[in-house]
Amino acid sequence: MPRPYVLIAEDYPDFRERLVELLQPLGLEIVAVKDGEEAITILQDMNQPIDLLITDLTMPRRNGWDVISIARATRGEHLPIIMQTGEAVYYDVRWQAEGQGVALLDKGYVTEKLLPMVKERLGL
Repeated sequence: MPRPYVLIAEDYPDFRERLVELLQPLGLEIVAVKDGEEAITILQDMNQPIDLLITDLTMPRRNGWDVISIARATRGEHLPIIMQTGEAVYYDVRWQAEGQGVALLDKGYVTEKLLPMVKERLGL
């Protein structure tokens, strides 16, 4: 059985590395990119399997909403998406995430909450 494939879009290198390290115990196939444009390129490549998308909100060269929009258009509504952002406290961000079926994770709680959220969305 192939390992679940996770795409991470995060512009801060240290935080991107932290996300990868937190997920490594799950034995996932992880590709981490530095901006929204790179994530969109991977999402549009239908030869590339993607089982979960984890994206930041504010990134250079396309933001998280752009990435999510392309993910929904190319991969469908069934693709689990987690948006991890420091802006999760704002009502409009929470409202938009809920409307798009996106799980929202405040960056301040990534250490405690990322693994359980990923396990739940991947059925692990």
